[in-house]
Amino acid sequence: MSESSNNFFGLSAEDSSIEKSRVAIVPVPYEATTSYGKGTAKGPQAILEASQQVELFDDELWVEPCKVGIQTVAPVIMEPQHNETSEPFKALQNAVSPLVEFNKFPIIVGGEHALTLGAVKACTQRYPDLSILQIDAHADLRQSYDNNIHSHACVSYQLYQNLPKPNITQVGIRNISKEEVDWMEQAKPNIHIFWARNQDKWNPLDIISTLSDNVYLTIDVDGLDSGIMPATGTPEPGGLGWYQLMDLIKQLCIRKNVVAADIVEFAPIDGLHAPAFLAAKLMYKIIGYKFALDLGVTKKY
Repeated sequence: MSESSNNFFGLSAEDSSIEKSRVAIVPVPYEATTSYGKGTAKGPQAILEASQQVELFDDELWVEPCKVGIQTVAPVIMEPQHNETSEPFKALQNAVSPLVEFNKFPIIVGGEHALTLGAVKACTQRYPDLSILQIDAHADLRQSYDNNIHSHACVSYQLYQNLPKPNITQVGIRNISKEEVDWMEQAKPNIHIFWARNQDKWNPLDIISTLSDNVYLTIDVDGLDSGIMPATGTPEPGGLGWYQLMDLIKQLCIRKNVVAADIVEFAPIDGLHAPAFLAAKLMYKIIGYKFALDLGVTKKY
């Protein structure tokens, strides 16, 4: 394997150096609480391999987004996090914190969704007004699941409890339990849900207007329709399409400061390359939209 194939998108040393890179990709092959299909621990490596096939020229932005520099960080390895874990996902928090402080744009590649808590904690140290845009099929607002408060099914509840100024917007939700609904009706949290069943009526600006100036973007791949993203442990029909998601991310990056992002819950299927390639291209599109103006594409953008 060549040296360039060990970093995302097979970039040259110049375009992936620590010194130059404005983007840092952090693989996190964490899997501890998946409750249906398994395999998220293999997600980061599968996306890394698929990324070698992504064309570096973006035909929409008419530039090569990789020119902002994309560093690949060593994988973050964590033991399963349990109720008694005093500082959950601390290893990931420690890995992301210096990236945020040095004005790099971290993209965390999972791994199951529970890990998002560590990355968000790192971001709130610098951005206390941080809000979260969550693309997901599931609300993930359970207070505990299988006797574990750090289950992937509880990540949004944990995020809400740990945000200095709680504000979460969920897009694509089409699976929620009565337990979660009861909590929302009683607590009336600052959580905005854009249900998948109403997606033909969505206006991206209405979604974005619910968020603060600084935003963390978390994308559970099951937020996408299972027809284009079957490689996830908990697929749901009726999700977002590719261009629908692209438009939302583009509008978000134009109007808000997206400080970090993650792509989680990808569980590769042997012999089926399309989902891994989709995840890799999704990552590259996020980078392109985030740095579009810096790349000099104002007019075409």
